[in-house]
Amino acid sequence: MARKVAVLLTCEHGGNAVPARYRDLFRTSGRTLASHRGWDRGALVIAKDLRKGLRAPLIAATVSRLVVDLNRSPESPTLLSRWTARLGPEERERLLREFYWPYRARVEETVRRMNREGRLVVHISVHTFTPVLRGEQREVDVGLLLDPTRKPEVAVCRAWRQLLIGEPLNDRARFNVCFNEPYKGTDDGLTTYLRSKFPASRYVGIELEVNQRFPRRGGRMWNRLRSRIVGSAYLAICEVGDPA
Repeated sequence: MARKVAVLLTCEHGGNAVPARYRDLFRTSGRTLASHRGWDRGALVIAKDLRKGLRAPLIAATVSRLVVDLNRSPESPTLLSRWTARLGPEERERLLREFYWPYRARVEETVRRMNREGRLVVHISVHTFTPVLRGEQREVDVGLLLDPTRKPEVAVCRAWRQLLIGEPLNDRARFNVCFNEPYKGTDDGLTTYLRSKFPASRYVGIELEVNQRFPRRGGRMWNRLRSRIVGSAYLAICEVGDPA
């Protein structure tokens, strides 16, 4: 009998909102909040598509990563941006207590609850990345970030990559889908933290990274990519069990 699988979706950088209490800090931020440094454009759209297609719970945040980066460990030098890093110790603690710790605790407790129900958790953390970084063009369309030492993650990502590549988009091109690009799946992040709490037999953590050139341009290709992501996700997850 196939093992029952529970799917959990998260989106740590779904918006670029700044809570009223901290808006004065960002008076000099200019266009940074609207850039890739402030949020992951299109990530929440994809996450909501997956929520509908997989009928899975979604935990998402719309507070800008420049306020506090929910995808970083508490010790990370980029947990706070140069705007919020100027806060005093008490204000920093208040910020973390209000936004950071509740989000992280909610995700971790959801994984624990699903485990208690006897299900393997497949966690998909949805992100997007800027097409150009430090003057270098990124050729990756979709990245699947994983820990290559955890066999269930490898199984899901191998299947998902093949399904995402699919048929040619035109006479010359397919989606360029890569493992651990443009970042490594073992870098500091929420999935990396959760792997330290749950064995591979109970937790599969995958970061989905989509090139922001698709949501920026919109139109048919953006819609087609979103459709393929959703349509392929269920079949990929079936590699490790029966999504229930």
